[in-house]
Amino acid sequence: MRAPLPRAAAARWIGLLTLSLGLALPNVGCTGLSRLIGYKGQAEQAKSQARIGGRLTSEGPTEGTLVVVIGRLPGGEEQLVGVDSYVRANPGSYVFLVAPGRYQLGAYEDRNQNGLLDPGERAVRVHDSEIVDVGPGDRANVDLHLAANAILEEVTEPIDVLAIIERTPKEQREFSLWALSVQGRVCDDFGDDRFGPTAGPLGLWQPMDFLNEELAGIYFLEPYDPDRIPVLFVHGIAGYPQEFSSLIDSLDRARFQPWFYFYPSGFSLDGISTHLSVLLKRVQLQHRFDEVAVVAHSMGGLVSRGALLKYSGETRRDDVRLFVSISTPWGGDLNAKRTQDAPIELPASFKDMNPSSEYLHWVFYEDDDEQIPKPLPNRVDYHMIFGFGGSGGPCSDGTVSCASQARREVQAQASSVRALDYGHVEILHSPEVATRLNALLDARF
Repeated sequence: MRAPLPRAAAARWIGLLTLSLGLALPNVGCTGLSRLIGYKGQAEQAKSQARIGGRLTSEGPTEGTLVVVIGRLPGGEEQLVGVDSYVRANPGSYVFLVAPGRYQLGAYEDRNQNGLLDPGERAVRVHDSEIVDVGPGDRANVDLHLAANAILEEVTEPIDVLAIIERTPKEQREFSLWALSVQGRVCDDFGDDRFGPTAGPLGLWQPMDFLNEELAGIYFLEPYDPDRIPVLFVHGIAGYPQEFSSLIDSLDRARFQPWFYFYPSGFSLDGISTHLSVLLKRVQLQHRFDEVAVVAHSMGGLVSRGALLKYSGETRRDDVRLFVSISTPWGGDLNAKRTQDAPIELPASFKDMNPSSEYLHWVFYEDDDEQIPKPLPNRVDYHMIFGFGGSGGPCSDGTVSCASQARREVQAQASSVRALDYGHVEILHSPEVATRLNALLDARF
């Protein structure tokens, strides 16, 4: 067991890492240390979640969408409580993050895509699957198979599978945190504090509280309009949606509709990118859009690249037509290497910013020896924008080095590269970026 880290040493660690990764902590010695202490409890809570996953296969072709459902057996009772669902456009993997307990899983083919199990639709009964007992941090694998003749004769009218037993939001939280994610909800007040400066650090240092407050997800700024192209904005580490206010204000709202992805940036980039991919898939299945642009700032570019790869690989769709990254640390941060041996608990996203992290390797290479670059999905027109307006020292935007922002593998895949004399956050409010973004949107769509 490690001895407690002296306060002064902890403050030095926080100071180094927050400055190198661009975190806005008003007081490294006190505020930063209190956040770090609070994060340790958040990390322990996150680690207590269990993971249940597997693959859904089908005998013969599928029609409509596929829905994997998970139910919990509370207190050893036989009556199942619906917990969560995982929607796929075709057979493949699924995953749930749940509280410790006893679970069973099922699946059905939602041919008419109404979210219900209707008569004549193929299904795997939840009660027919194995009972899975998971404890804190456990991982379990359950594979499901839809047979060609898997029609349930007892289903004579539509069934809302997840409404087996009504439950309160608190009870739902205890079962599956990800089920609370926003999936295309209209944000009535973009100026609300929930989407402002205080919310970004909450997502970094208190990611579980962030989830429990139902902040995570994809939001619309107005009701969905099938005649306008969605533009999805993705913030960076400790970032928040209001950082994009200038770019959103500059959009041609007659042609484009702004969306934003809000997420707890203290989690791993692999987990965050999976979350974005799943939510994007669910929103697409709901609204049937076939074109979307993604605009990402800072670490949001790394999140978005991973999400686009996962979304395209799973759905085999090419909905994302334009990807614009702004001031993204594509090469990671050299100081983040020190997080590997840090004597204190740090957000997982810090470690993923290590230039040699598994995530940074995965998003760029197909193999282990860096011989085969990983391309972006087909039809994605990618453009890079970065800043060099930092003061003192080597070229940087004050937060991320130019070398990291202009990583050669990314430049090789970019249709254009634009460098501007602005700082890391300042660049989001520059007229040049607004003009450039609108020109790219006009050209692509």
